[in-house]
Parts: sequence; structure tokens; C-alpha cells
Amino acid sequence: MDKPDHRCVALKLNNHTMNDINTDYDLIIAGGGMVGSALACALGASELRIALLESAPLASVRPGEQLDSRVSAISRASQRIFAAVGAWNEMTAWRVSPFRDMRVWDSTGSGRIHFDSADIGEPLLGWIVENRVIQFALLERARQLPAVDLCCPAALDSAQPLDNDRWQVQLNDGRVVTTRLLVGADGAQSKIRQLAGIGASGWEYDQKAVVANVRTSESHQATAWQRFLPTGPLAFLPLHDGRCSIVWSTTPAQADALLALDEQPFGDALGEALAWRLGAIVQVGVRGAFPLRLQHTHHYVKPGLALIGDAAHVVHPLAGQGLIWDCWMPLR
Repeated sequence: MDKPDHRCVALKLNNHTMNDINTDYDLIIAGGGMVGSALACALGASELRIALLESAPLASVRPGEQLDSRVSAISRASQRIFAAVGAWNEMTAWRVSPFRDMRVWDSTGSGRIHFDSADIGEPLLGWIVENRVIQFALLERARQLPAVDLCCPAALDSAQPLDNDRWQVQLNDGRVVTTRLLVGADGAQSKIRQLAGIGASGWEYDQKAVVANVRTSESHQATAWQRFLPTGPLAFLPLHDGRCSIVWSTTPAQADALLALDEQPFGDALGEALAWRLGAIVQVGVRGAFPLRLQHTHHYVKPGLALIGDAAHVVHPLAGQGLIWDCWMPLR
């Protein structure tokens, strides 16, 4: 794979490039994460002129040998979207982890559910894929598309509405461009949402999600495991190398205490929390935690502007609101 060019990829579109200060784009997508880059790829085969802004250098997004602790469960429907936009092969070239079963149960009652891909005549239910693998594959695909100017690294510095519902955007390197539609895909703290004067409401779930990659003494059996505890759900998601990616949603106090534990006590607490269904925890990778909250933007659109992904709404990961579905909806 060629070394990525970190400058703005100035592809000629109707004799215009991002370096032409008065160039009008049909879309400027601010945010090259999973949502923004997927939208750019979905529209990249059209005759639209699209600028995709990603603030991080592509080299820093590129996956490494170590597995990331932030992963997403990709359904077969989402995989078909990735394939349709030409990014799935790049993801599989890095690593994806298929799963065939899901087992979910309640720690304080008799409730339990088992989903088996064989019951629906399919070889698997979906894949566990690192967020970085998804983002990198989509960005790589986006920069191959003739309709897309991938600016990486580049970020929106300011934006203001113009006449006829157009927006003028100034980048952090001083360039100024205009667009017919400004798309905010810049996350929960969306700068575009703030510049547009769109409010948001929400509340804290009073939970943090503890994440890590761990190895268990027994096989994960290509199964996604989830146990509902009184303090929140614990998920073990199967990875291709035999490890599991864990997401343990619990109270902030317990999350902080878990992060402070040495590896062995943390492994013991984790194994007990899953009722030892996969045996002992024999290896624990780097741990992290992030707060969980609900946030809903008061308006998703206004003249010349649209918000997608976390810029539009943030929900508990258990809600399973697919990021790619969010950005695909306007295309239907």
C-alpha cells in the first residue's frame, strides 16, 4: 500500500479544485469518521462535487498490529453497504471477526435469548470490526473516487450561511470554499451544530463503558456474549485471533475502580461478572473507559445544512443504532 499523502488530495472536478478559493461544492462533509466517510463513499460515484474534511492525518488512522479496543458489531445489512461502496475488501484485508451466535441472559432472573445464524439459514450473523479499520478503509476508498476531494488533515475553522441557502466554509489552513450543502459529521460535540445555532438536549446515563481486549481460557466459539448485570450490561465480542473485545457498562465509581485494579484482580472481576462462561481471563490488554449519555439535537436540518451520526443524536451503545444506517437514510 502506497504511503498516504497527508495534503489535501486536490482532484480536478469540472476544472475546479479545493485550491480555487471561489469553488462551489455540492457537499462539504465535515468529519471523516465512520459516518462522514461512508456518506462520501456512497455519493462518490455520482456527479456531485464533494469535499471530505478529516482532521487527523491518514497515517494516524491507519490500523496497526495491535487491535483497537473500540469495535463495532457490523450486521449483514451494513456489510452489504460497505461492499456496495467498495470498502469491504479493504476491511477484510486488515481484519474482520465473524460471529455466528449471540447469547444474552439476565444475571438476576431466568431471562435468556439465543440467536443462531443457522436458524435463519445464514452462515453467520455479522462481524466484529475495529472502528479504526472501518474508518481507514472508507477513507482509502473515498480518496479513490473522482467526485471526492479528501482533505486529510484538514478541519473546519468557521462557517456562515450565504444567500440561496449556500454556506461559506473557512478551513483551518485559511482556505475559503462554498457549498450548497454543509454536512456535519463531526461527532457529539459538533462544531457545525454550534455554529449553526442548533441546540441539543440530553442526560447522562450515569454509566461508563469500560473497554479492553482480553483472552479467555476457553474459546469464545465465534459467539457474542452479553450478560445483564444490575449495574449495566457486559458484552464479550469475539475477535479473529481468539481474544474478545469487552464492553462493560457500569457505574462511574465501579468503572474507575476497575481501571485502577492490577491485571489479575481485574481479570478475576471480569470473569466473575460473566459467570465464568468463558473460563478464566488469562490476558488483559490496555483498558479504557468513556462516559455514556443520551443526546438529541433539536433539528437535524436547516437550509443548506444537515447533521448526521453523533452530531445528530447520541445513544447508549446497547440501543444498536447503526452509524452507517444513519448516513445511508438520506439516500433512500
